This record gives sequence, structure tokens and C-alpha cells, in this order.
Amino acid sequence: MKVLAQNRTRAFDKKAVVKCAAAVALLIAASKVSFAIGPVPLTMQTFAVAVVGAWLGTRQGVAAVVAYLALGFAGLPVFATPLCGPAALMGPTAGYLVSFPMAAAISGLLAERGWTGKRIFASFINQYASNIFIVFFGTIWLSATLGVEKAVMVGFVPFVIGALLKAILGTAVLYAKALSSRK
Repeated sequence: MKVLAQNRTRAFDKKAVVKCAAAVALLIAASKVSFAIGPVPLTMQTFAVAVVGAWLGTRQGVAAVVAYLALGFAGLPVFATPLCGPAALMGPTAGYLVSFPMAAAISGLLAERGWTGKRIFASFINQYASNIFIVFFGTIWLSATLGVEKAVMVGFVPFVIGALLKAILGTAVLYAKALSSRK
């Protein structure tokens, strides 16, 4: 009986590792969809962070995001900007990057409480809250070097509509996942 339980644990761990790797791949791909609009590019990273959190839940979602950040901070070119390694922690996007695990946790916690899948409005609120959290946290970081007013104008305002659109897309993806998993 113990052997069976151990095998189930191992199988679960393998599945979790595969999901984490898929989430990291999604985060890397999302970072490459990037449009330069100022010191902070418009990317699909916040979409991916919010979806990963809702898809994998709090623990695994945060683990996947931390693994992604670790790759970038180790020097691999996985971020939207050319900055990687320790330099990424000093650039204008550092506040956004550092907020990713917290945003994944928010999305994961809300999803674990049913704010995802077929509950469309709740799922949208989940996705939008995660996206806006990242934008807000990143703006705070920018304000240290640009001042509050300029940081809001270049680091928050241009991203509000994008956060809305990414939340709609994230909601649609999670709804489709919920529909497909019921079959």
C-alpha cells in the first residue's frame, strides 16, 4: 500500500513539473510579444502571469513564475527587455518583474476560491486584479526614479486598457479550459 502511495506521489510530481515547465514556456513566449512604448514595454507577460496563477493555483503558479524569474536573473534572455541577470533588478521594469509572483499568488488564491473557469465575471475580476496589481507595483518602482506624476503617465496609464484586454483574453482562455476539462 505504501508503494502505491509513493508511486502516486511521484506521478503527481512529474505532472506538476510538466505543468510548471509549460507555464515557464508560456511566460517566456509572452515576454517576446513586446511593443516598445516608453521605458516599459507593453507585453503579454502580465496576461501569462495571471493565467498561470489561475491555471496552476497558488503554490504551483508562484513556483512557475519564480522559476521563470530565476532563469532571467541567472542571465538567460527570457525577459521582454535586453536586461537580464542582476541588471534586470535595476532597470525600469524591475518593479513589474518583482510583482509577478505576488500577482500569480493573487490569481491562484482567487481561482482556488472559485473565481475562474465558468464563473465568467469572477474570472474576469481575478484576471484584471492580477494585471492591475503588476502595473501598480511597477509604477511604484518607476516613481522612485521618475517621480510619481511621470511614473503614472508612463508606467500606469498606458497599461490600463491593455490590462483590461488581457483580462478579457485570460477569462476566455480559462473559460475554454473549464469547458474542455468537463469532457
